[in-house]
Amino acid sequence: MSKICSALALIALLLAGTALVAAEDVLVTQYKADPSGAAFAVAIEKGFFKQAGIDITGVISGAGGGTSVRSAIASNLGFGEVSPAPVILAIEQSQDIKIVYLGSRSLADNVVIVMPNSPIKSVQDLKGKKFAISNPKSLGEMTAVLVFEQAGLKPDDVQRVALGSLSGALTALENGAADATSIPGILFLTRGGESKYRVLLGPKQLPLLPPAVGIATSDLMQKHADKLRALIAGRRAGVKFIYDHTPEAIAILSKVYEPLPPKDVETLVRQLVEAKFWSEGQIEIQGLQNAVRAMKYVGSLEKDVDLTKMINTAFLPGDLQAIK
Repeated sequence: MSKICSALALIALLLAGTALVAAEDVLVTQYKADPSGAAFAVAIEKGFFKQAGIDITGVISGAGGGTSVRSAIASNLGFGEVSPAPVILAIEQSQDIKIVYLGSRSLADNVVIVMPNSPIKSVQDLKGKKFAISNPKSLGEMTAVLVFEQAGLKPDDVQRVALGSLSGALTALENGAADATSIPGILFLTRGGESKYRVLLGPKQLPLLPPAVGIATSDLMQKHADKLRALIAGRRAGVKFIYDHTPEAIAILSKVYEPLPPKDVETLVRQLVEAKFWSEGQIEIQGLQNAVRAMKYVGSLEKDVDLTKMINTAFLPGDLQAIK
């Protein structure tokens, strides 16, 4: 009897070990500070990943930039949802990764703001003024130059002032050391929203620049293609749920974005739904071309790149594989 019990115990341990190995975490840049990764939270909560054939149990929040790309490459899964600019740079530097889907479509998760008493009424009024950014070559600086371009200004028509952080950029704005800045919607709401700042450009008015793309290593694509397809399918189901069942999605995301009040999460999510912020995965080449142009403006790239060689759409569902 004791041998039988020992054997059963051993089998239970082996099964538990298998379950632990089967469970995966995914890396998503700035997971709780950037709504680009919202579909992961929804898909985990609703069981969409398990339905698709992969057990995703948690999200690791990436630090952003090249750090997130390197972390995704080094992860057990070899996958991450990260900003496109450091991905493009990494591929140019011969890192063995591809862009496998589009995560979010535009800068709709950001706002361009001024102080309530500012004389600036449009982006054109920023000519000769100061625009606060966190760091040179950051997404904030890329946002700035595309906003200027969209308004018919040249990148150097507005002085870009690096303050070291988004909080520093806001402090400069509040103290009159800068005339405008761009910040993520979550931070905007956390710091007081429209009760404290005036929105110059809202979510639907911002340029087409994708904040997030999915990347995969060659090892994941070649050896575990089924996992990658399941991951993309589960995430797609999460995106569809946000659009089709917005109130329930808001309830799920309110837990992710705490301590932001639920009413502010609702405001944010509904704005992003209206702006069609989240992509089911289909690559939209114009947004990536805009990213390359912005990278050249801010000095991250010296020349054009062949984006088509950086993309692999084979793991997307058939109806999403064509590049738009």
